[in-house]
Amino acid sequence: MVPQLGTATDAGTQDPAAADAAVQPWLDALRGLIPMPPKYRRFAVDRASALALLGCRAVVLDRLVAAGIPHTGTGDAVLFDYYDLANIALYSGAVTSVPLAGQRMMIRYASAAPQTWTPPRGWDIEWKLSCRDTSCPGGQWRVVLPTPEVFGGRIDELDCDQESVTENGVLTVQNSPVVRLTGRVSTAGRHTPLKSAVARRLFDDTLGELLDGRHRFQWMHPRLRTDSAVAEEIRIMDCTVCALRMQRQALAEGLTVRTRRGRFMGVLDAEHSWLEVLDEDGVWKPLDPVIALLALRHKRAREDFVDFCAGSVPSRFLPWTVAAGEPLAEHRCPVGSGAWDNTFSGTAAKGNA
Repeated sequence: MVPQLGTATDAGTQDPAAADAAVQPWLDALRGLIPMPPKYRRFAVDRASALALLGCRAVVLDRLVAAGIPHTGTGDAVLFDYYDLANIALYSGAVTSVPLAGQRMMIRYASAAPQTWTPPRGWDIEWKLSCRDTSCPGGQWRVVLPTPEVFGGRIDELDCDQESVTENGVLTVQNSPVVRLTGRVSTAGRHTPLKSAVARRLFDDTLGELLDGRHRFQWMHPRLRTDSAVAEEIRIMDCTVCALRMQRQALAEGLTVRTRRGRFMGVLDAEHSWLEVLDEDGVWKPLDPVIALLALRHKRAREDFVDFCAGSVPSRFLPWTVAAGEPLAEHRCPVGSGAWDNTFSGTAAKGNA
């Protein structure tokens, strides 16, 4: 039986009408959800973890189950897909949810004065990669190191806990199930307005599709990001899908382009991908309608921020010379598949503007 709003199952909400109003945005978010396709769905998030991710009352989660959120099991044994939960959170308006609060925190710089978008910044970083097989005795790692110099930054210091060899920007570690890197990097931004009318039209058209709902911004399973046929069929985009789709369109228009992976640094850092175009002045410039979209959705965008996203670089991007959808590391595990997990943190160093 589904608990009823306003009863003892929801002690903090005594007024049923008020409770219904509070849960309605969650139900609206569920109605707009494009669920993960079955081949990419993983029911692995338990009830307690789902409540922590959504930051909602138990009765809200029960109402989502009753309304048809994809799940398996019942009661305390219920399991959910992480990306379905995260996308409901992103569209719920609930700043208590981890995904929405994090996204709002990430994009808040867009509301600051433009002169704060590009000054050099220093970051203390820690990056740990771990084999997903807990019985892994070691094996080989090849890890692509970040390249902040492509935007005018630099690696100030980078140490590896494991014995390693670095050649041509790739770090190799032998006989270890983990790799841990620590150090400091400096990032830089630049204001380089876009000159190509064709590239600007591509940026505007893509942003328009995201704003009017022809495509829906959603987080998604990593393998779905590179499955262009399925992503296009169900009409969803994240930054990787967007970059790869724009790359195909730009090449058809005769533009010279490439995609790039990186991280967005700040109070909350996050993986990111974007398209770069070789502009008419011979300068490579990012086209990033996803960052523009998030700033507009969260009402953080100054009037000139959308233009900034069409060609310019904030000093909060830590880039790699790795294309969108390509791995940052490879692990040869002697006993497992070589799948790995990683954690990354970037803490603003003293002296940042």
